[in-house]
Amino acid sequence: MTEHKPLRLELDVGNTRIKWRLCSQIGVVQQGCDLKLDISFDQASPDWLCKVSEVWVSSVHQNQNDWVESIFPNAQYAVSKGSQAGVYNSYSDPVKMGVDRWLAMLAARALNKTSSHIIIDAGTAITLDVIDSSGQHLGGYICPGLNMMKLALLGGTNKVVAGQDWVLGRDPGTSTQLCVDHGIQDMVVSWLESHIHKHPEAEVSISGGDGKMLSELLGLQKKYYPDLVLDGLNISFKNK
Repeated sequence: MTEHKPLRLELDVGNTRIKWRLCSQIGVVQQGCDLKLDISFDQASPDWLCKVSEVWVSSVHQNQNDWVESIFPNAQYAVSKGSQAGVYNSYSDPVKMGVDRWLAMLAARALNKTSSHIIIDAGTAITLDVIDSSGQHLGGYICPGLNMMKLALLGGTNKVVAGQDWVLGRDPGTSTQLCVDHGIQDMVVSWLESHIHKHPEAEVSISGGDGKMLSELLGLQKKYYPDLVLDGLNISFKNK
């Protein structure tokens, strides 16, 4: 009879997407990402469920939490803390900081524990956080994400029409589609660049569903870390 080695399920439940990965004692076994949790799990091996012994969750979406708890009643949820793994929260009430931001900071700090950091998470919202070389969180920003900006523009105007897909670039547009896409991208990237230039010594880490696109526009492709929140989740539970 084959012995089932225990697996740990790690979940990053965002506002729009859910990322997951199955981990064994030696590393990541399988991972996925989708708009719906049940669709993501359908992609996993049929027998994975019985092997899961622990479930670690980062979540900003209560409705999905109910789904997770219906299957994994013993799921453990990460929370933002006053200090953890060498990072010090600037919030007077630390638990009010979005846990995804907190975990991304833990993961960025672990990449280089002697540098200051700028952490950009580009999803439904775009967040930018700054921590100094001692690990102190100096503060951050929360702004609408790229798709939210486009939907607001198209929804609030009568004759501005553009498709949902993005045309990458920052040059002046020669069609309405290019004007919208390049205008939003240039505005966001210019804002990000302004903060990166304020902290020239800082290491930059970029994550989130639109993180790859923004890393390309910033010329920082090597600073794109798609699993930053999941990596921070791992750090959080191992440094309670």
